[in-house]
Amino acid sequence: MEKEIVWTANAEKDLWAIVSYLSENWPEEVLTKFRRTLALKAQLIQKYSNIGRKSTKYSRFRKTSVTRHYLLIYSTTHRHIVIHRIRHTKQNS
Repeated sequence: MEKEIVWTANAEKDLWAIVSYLSENWPEEVLTKFRRTLALKAQLIQKYSNIGRKSTKYSRFRKTSVTRHYLLIYSTTHRHIVIHRIRHTKQNS
């Protein structure tokens, strides 16, 4: 059974900041590719929730790359995939 994806307020804030940055600084194709890649990654995590590597700092969190520049930080419960953050790879996560 696929788990439901839940976005935290911080993850939504991260997503809007990324979308805003990409739309202001890059061609539309880059934003479209990011959105498509993020959607595919979310679908993959829904099916295979343990696909991300465990965080060395906080064991309940997992990390997986969305693109080479962005990481998706999430945790799992019995019914949900909780997306906590989307971080640039150069940020501390």
